[in-house]
Amino acid sequence: MTATSPRPTANAGHQLHDVDGAADYLRCGRRLIYRLVAERRVKFTYAGRSLRFWQSDLDAYLAARAVEPIDPPLPR
Repeated sequence: MTATSPRPTANAGHQLHDVDGAADYLRCGRRLIYRLVAERRVKFTYAGRSLRFWQSDLDAYLAARAVEPIDPPLPR
């Protein structure tokens, strides 16, 4: 946590996940989590030497990857 961007208290929407928790939340493997961190595609923080992920940042990652449906063709 930094003084310039405080995080809300831990509740259902704002949990802090470790690598295993983030992998479970995203339903992927630990290896993908480490790759996303290395490529700076997901926001993360450190707690000592351990990686941590705010659930809202994981939700933002998922939202950025969402594909919107195209409009159905108009009937002729």
